[in-house]
Amino acid sequence: MLARQLCLAAALVACGSPPLPREPAESTPSHVEASPARDPCEAVDGKPPAPITRDYSGVLKGARCQPEVLAIMNGVAKALGTGCNHCHDELDYAAPSENKRVANWMASELLPRLSKRSGGAITCADCHADDGKGKAKILGAPRSRTRAVEWMTASLVERFAAAGGAPLYCKTCHVGQLGTPAFQGHVILTDHLPPRPPASPDAIPHADGG
Repeated sequence: MLARQLCLAAALVACGSPPLPREPAESTPSHVEASPARDPCEAVDGKPPAPITRDYSGVLKGARCQPEVLAIMNGVAKALGTGCNHCHDELDYAAPSENKRVANWMASELLPRLSKRSGGAITCADCHADDGKGKAKILGAPRSRTRAVEWMTASLVERFAAAGGAPLYCKTCHVGQLGTPAFQGHVILTDHLPPRPPASPDAIPHADGG
């Protein structure tokens, strides 16, 4: 009898314990319809939205009403992973600042000269949210040459082309190729950009980044 019990115990050890019963899987819907985003300039309860309070350029050039100004600004802050005070003086939002000057230059000069290879409008998040969390300092803070070369190659050159259809190279914006004497590292707020594509009468205005 003892020998039989030992044999049975050895068999259980060799074969393992019986599997635990599986808990029923949670049922998940095969398709969930996303709610369409509401137009911020749509009337609410028959009341029209607050009108634009001033003439905007750059990032806010396409804003049609004051709620859309706030929606665009919220989108920029989310893409950069920053608060409003990254660009604005919170005691005077209309006051000029260097970061506002850079953002407006990007919207009015850089974006209209680029085309996203995957299609669709270009937004701040196409470059600044490359890690999924948003980065205001996409080239590192302080700037890292290694990080800059990696990001430019993987995120800019690979994702975009010139709006006129030409491919992007380092020299497209930096005057010369990387590693040559003609290479100029500073591009922001300069005219070292691809040429603007010729405007056509039927062209749809290019969306500002936001």
